[in-house]
Order: sequence, then C-alpha cells, then structure tokens
Amino acid sequence: MVRSLKLCLMTLFHPIVVTEHIKRERGKRMNWAPVIVLLLLALVVRIFSIYFTHYPLAAVSVRKANLLLECGKLFVPVLTWVLASYAMTTILDGETLLTETLLFSSYALVPYIVFTPILTLASRLMDINQLGLYVTLEVGILGWVVLLMIVALKEMNGYSVGKTAAVIFLSLFTMVMIWAVIILLYTISSQFVGMVKEIFYEVIYRID
Repeated sequence: MVRSLKLCLMTLFHPIVVTEHIKRERGKRMNWAPVIVLLLLALVVRIFSIYFTHYPLAAVSVRKANLLLECGKLFVPVLTWVLASYAMTTILDGETLLTETLLFSSYALVPYIVFTPILTLASRLMDINQLGLYVTLEVGILGWVVLLMIVALKEMNGYSVGKTAAVIFLSLFTMVMIWAVIILLYTISSQFVGMVKEIFYEVIYRID
C-alpha cells in the first residue's frame, strides 16, 4: 500500500518513472488493489463534485443528477480507452499488457482524484462571474489525466512521437466504433424485446 501511494505521488510529478516501474514488474502477479481503490476514489470524487459544487457553476443539477449515468461518464471513456489502445498496440508492435494499460490508466486518474475536491470546495467561494476560470481549471485537470495516458502509451510501448500520434488516432477511432456497436446492439435488443412483448400481449388478448 505504501508503494502504491508513492506511485500515486510520482504519477503527478514523474509519470515516466511510474511507467518504468510497471514495466519492471512485468511478468509478476498484478496487484489489483490500486486499480480498485483508485477507480472507487474517482467515483466518490465525481459524486462529491456533483453534490458540493456551487450551484451557479455546476454543470449537473443535483435534483436531476442520475448517478448511474454519471458513473458511466466517468468509467466508460477510461475503460474503452484501455481496450481500444491495448488493441491498437497489439496490432502495432506494442509491448504493453492489458493489465499494465489498466493499471497506469488508473494511476492517471490521480490528478482528478486529488484536485477535483479542491476545485469543488473552491467553487463555494466563486460566483457566476468566475465560471470561465472554474471551467478552465476543470478542463485543465481532465487534460492532465489525458496527457498522462498519452505519456504512458508512448513510454510503455517505446513508440516515437509520430507513431504515438497514429496510435492515439486509431485508438480514438476504435473507441467510437466500440460505442457505435454497443448502441446498435442495445437498439436492436430493445426493439426485439418490444416485439416479443407485443406478440405476448397479442396472444394473451386473443386467448381472453
């Protein structure tokens, strides 16, 4: 646990060192505790920000907040990125394992976990006139998370800058395809269930 805390701190200031540490641990049994704890903390932080952000600055109304949807907004992009980027690195001579991609992607959430609560509390001192500043800081935190994931992609696979950019583009395209397939399957399944229900009700009606 102490080592995991050190890696979290190093992720903020020396992310390349963290990638080197993960690569050195390759072949050993993975410790899933950091992944689970960091993802749960990110979820707690997301819920905290929804309920405690000053209402003039809040992007989500507390009364209208759908916690399941908010969980999806947090986890779906991260987990889809893990799958898509791993798939692309497998095709394009990458070195990273799926578990390593998931592990560093979890560590990449550290800026969000650390600074979002601070920003949320600071919002209590702001009003609508500081909305631009608040949004800029919020985007900066998310940008930091994305940058860490890009650094990990480059360093853990030994890619050049150009190849990293190509893999990022292909990974984003793959993410869109994954989401499109999921939406398509959901739509088809919903229509099928609806049709089955209509047939069932029609049969019951004729029997009666």
